[in-house]
Amino acid sequence: MQATRKSRLNLNINLIHRLLALNLKRCVVLILCLGALPAAALGSPVFYKVEYQQQQAYLLGSIHIGQTDFYPLAQHIESAFKQSDALVVEADITQGNAAALLQQYGVLSPEIAADVDATRKAYCQTHQAMCQALAPYAPWLQSTQISVNRFAGLGYSAEQGVDTYFTANKEGKALIELESIQFQFELISSFSTETQLQMLDDAINASDAEMLDLIHAWRQGDAQALAQIMEAQAGESDEFLDKLLWQRNHSMTHKIIQLLQDKNQKQLFIVVGAGHIVGQQAIPDLLRQQGAIVTRCTLLQC
Repeated sequence: MQATRKSRLNLNINLIHRLLALNLKRCVVLILCLGALPAAALGSPVFYKVEYQQQQAYLLGSIHIGQTDFYPLAQHIESAFKQSDALVVEADITQGNAAALLQQYGVLSPEIAADVDATRKAYCQTHQAMCQALAPYAPWLQSTQISVNRFAGLGYSAEQGVDTYFTANKEGKALIELESIQFQFELISSFSTETQLQMLDDAINASDAEMLDLIHAWRQGDAQALAQIMEAQAGESDEFLDKLLWQRNHSMTHKIIQLLQDKNQKQLFIVVGAGHIVGQQAIPDLLRQQGAIVTRCTLLQC
């Protein structure tokens, strides 16, 4: 699999898109044009057991889109979730005020409107309704919605995302945030204009093959392939990787350690985007640096 920046950006489809859907329902077109992956493609996503100060947690790398045939996940993952008494996610979508967040962080600046139009000119020739609906919004936000729409065209729905699945099935488990929806809006809206326009270009021009490669790597639990997707053609100075991944990896690791130290729950089940648990400065490595024992779990052992 050839990793590129385009496919790398697609791995970080954010919880934000679900807030957008509340305001952009006419933009989301579900075209189920692919059947389920064959059974041989099914595997086990990257999944870890974390032990720290006599406390235990499980850490799952997720993607925020999916299909019904994703579920249930591998038995050892479902069993760990069932036995846990708290679900930990990046952000709780129910706590976000969509209208207020869109107004504060998502409005298109007139100064860059011409650049945005130029970036999406070819795309808008065949997606006029989508472009009209997205026109008032910042390029980072447009890129998110276009990515969701493109995955929908390949048969993958945001409503079937991994974090959505576990949240819907948490029953009596406590729900804990590592961040918040407002934090995520504020973070991505802080990207430079150049980065936001690149995100928009990548959302439009990533090939279907790259997008499907991402899903295949996640389902197979191929940490190396996922890391290559995330980090190809990018270095330490890359704003996207630094802000969206590495800085957040450190802050989420700190929060996980705090939760384990508090000992308010017997067992945590933590779900974060797969990009946060592979590659450079990944959460499992940062947890080990804090003294945790982190074990990769498979179907056979954990």
